[in-house]
Amino acid sequence: MSALLLAAVFPTVGLIVCSAILLIQIALLVLRPIIAFMPARMTTNLRRIEKPHFSVHVATHAEPPHLVIRTLQALLDQDWPERDYEIIVMDNNTEDPSLWMPVKEFCDAWPYRITFLHQTGVEGAKAGALNIALEHTDPEATHIVTVDADYVVNPDFLTRASRALQRTGADFVQFPQSYIATTTAAPGVDAELDEYFRTNAAVADEAEAVLLTGTLCVISKPALVAAGGWSGSTTTEDAELGVRLCNAGFSGRFINQVVGRGLLPLSLNDLEKQRYRWCSGNFQTLLRHGASILTASGAFTLHKRLVILSQLTAWFNLALIPFVLLTVWMLTGRQDTAAVTIAAAAIVLSLCDITVRVVARGWRDRLALPVVLQALACRIALAPQSAKATFDGLIGSGLNFVVTDKSGAEGKGCCPLSLGHLLIFLSAVVMLVTVQPANPVILAALLVLMLPLLAASLTDQSLRNYRETIALQKTEVSP
Repeated sequence: MSALLLAAVFPTVGLIVCSAILLIQIALLVLRPIIAFMPARMTTNLRRIEKPHFSVHVATHAEPPHLVIRTLQALLDQDWPERDYEIIVMDNNTEDPSLWMPVKEFCDAWPYRITFLHQTGVEGAKAGALNIALEHTDPEATHIVTVDADYVVNPDFLTRASRALQRTGADFVQFPQSYIATTTAAPGVDAELDEYFRTNAAVADEAEAVLLTGTLCVISKPALVAAGGWSGSTTTEDAELGVRLCNAGFSGRFINQVVGRGLLPLSLNDLEKQRYRWCSGNFQTLLRHGASILTASGAFTLHKRLVILSQLTAWFNLALIPFVLLTVWMLTGRQDTAAVTIAAAAIVLSLCDITVRVVARGWRDRLALPVVLQALACRIALAPQSAKATFDGLIGSGLNFVVTDKSGAEGKGCCPLSLGHLLIFLSAVVMLVTVQPANPVILAALLVLMLPLLAASLTDQSLRNYRETIALQKTEVSP
């Protein structure tokens, strides 16, 4: 923070800071196509995997009971032999009995198939809950499966997991996250979220260094134990574990098959919270394991280092510092300096990165133009939160694990125009009107800064439509 204040007061320092940010942006922009063209070097001596015995772990905290029960029913309905898997529900720190007692009652009806655990005072959020579930795992279990409390898996999920393990010989595999009812409601939000799996995860598969994303992942129990179990040191315990597994020499593969669907965040506010956690948690992970990822101290090949770096920086946005410096300098009459131009260029490049990634994915997968534009609007709407999360991670701000609301209550009556979106928009308007810059780079940056507000409005409307669709489906299935 002191460095930012110093940069604002002394443009020379600011010029150095913004130039460094610009170079990092260019490096990350160039990194992804380089990785995409690197030849795959798959393990030739595949590990022989016998028929796995699964322990399915469902961590819950203050979840709507009907969602959890629906998830558990789908897990009970697997075409995998009952004797070859167990289900453990670990409810942590839920104070309201009306939320966890109905789940317990459902689990009690299946005493030989589901183990229900409820504990308070659990530390480490989801990681702490999963470690407790690990302690209660059947000794015969060979693989741990994590499923989020709102996911309905296909009947052949465990069968596909077994086939993936046997085909790849991997120590852990990750299936893509997918969402219910997005075909007609919020397809752009779905496409924006799916871009990570279509690009970062798919490319990381070729290096056998896919990071975990929290749900629909299958991990060898010996590998999980050898890596030290789950850690609550970051808010993305899944990605952090993935780095440790890879550094310990275990292989991870991405299995591009939809095997279950969950709920999208039901409001823009929830979506922003989720993106903030993903981005800041990955930054925490990068800082925690930076030495092993970026230097020779780690046990990674160059290919693995690059794909892990690409995955951890997938949600990064480095535009907050250039935005603050640009605003200060413009409003104090220093708009003609080189530092201002470099700051403006960093902001414009941030939009270029977003556009290239989203549009390239849409072109490659032949998505309809309206869906691509909606996905682009979603990524732009989330850019301020990504920028704040990146900055908070950089300065070491205290970060907490926040559970995404599944009830939709937080979205009712919620104004989509957050303080951040309004502040950015008004700042750009004030600079545009009062300063009237002639520099085309600065002018372009100010126009870029106006986009998140409009994009937020469009994305919020998509999520409102999605909420209505989910509510209608719930009404149709209710007795």
